[in-house]
Amino acid sequence: MQHQEGMAGPELVRWVEYERGMHARWMADVTGPSMHQVTDLVIARRPARLYRPSADAALPALVYLHGGGWVLGDIDCYEGVARRLAVACNTAVVSLEYRRAPEHPFPAALEDTVAAMEWLGAHGGEWGMDASRIGLAGDSAGGQLAAAAGLRLAASGGPRPALQLLIYPALDLRDQRGYPDIMTRVLSLYLGTRERTDGEVSPLLAADLAGMPPTVIATAEHDVLHLQGEAFAARLQDAGVAATHLFGQGLQHGFLGQLSTVPATADFLTAIGSKVRRILQEAPGAGLRS
Repeated sequence: MQHQEGMAGPELVRWVEYERGMHARWMADVTGPSMHQVTDLVIARRPARLYRPSADAALPALVYLHGGGWVLGDIDCYEGVARRLAVACNTAVVSLEYRRAPEHPFPAALEDTVAAMEWLGAHGGEWGMDASRIGLAGDSAGGQLAAAAGLRLAASGGPRPALQLLIYPALDLRDQRGYPDIMTRVLSLYLGTRERTDGEVSPLLAADLAGMPPTVIATAEHDVLHLQGEAFAARLQDAGVAATHLFGQGLQHGFLGQLSTVPATADFLTAIGSKVRRILQEAPGAGLRS
């Protein structure tokens, strides 16, 4: 990302458009397998895309929240990731077009995620999903959104995800080690003056993690955020939540953008998917419920 401090109005708009275009071109390198079905939907007033890897009836599903620092990315440029995630986890994947900053700062994306989970709990069966086995998945900023949504749903008594899959998630937004310039820029657009110790902003700092769903956290060796992922897994376990930490040796932040070019990345996604499948198979009917 280029520097944007002090930008406003048309200059900020041009910067955001430029960075979104660059991000889309980078993610275009990720290709994905063919699907049995790909359908564009509107879920709780937000665009979404459903990927079904097979004709199996009542597939479990993952609501996928893409990365991009709450500012970049959309369901089109994460098409390849969503397809690969569907195959690796043997689930339907619902890629959600959540609202992005700066047009829609916090908590818009979080509200979209919670609304999508509630909608799928009521209507997922109409689209061939097992409404008792719908989980949340996200990478980087999307991982933060998935964890925050899990917290909000647990606190409100809303529908409970069958699991959470958090891939190199940002879980403590006070911590900018490794990416100080980038985090300063995107967080100013996403959060403004919002307190970063709020649990829905920094899930690692949430006071109570009890009631969270089974969680798989996948981190990368060459990513300072792996420390946050490890700490979150430990806190979940202390709260009585089944949490698994998978460590991507030799990988870096954003490795989902290398699925088509780095074999180790594809192999790690296969391992992640295997763990997700086991969780969904071992707890049928214990997932999303009102």
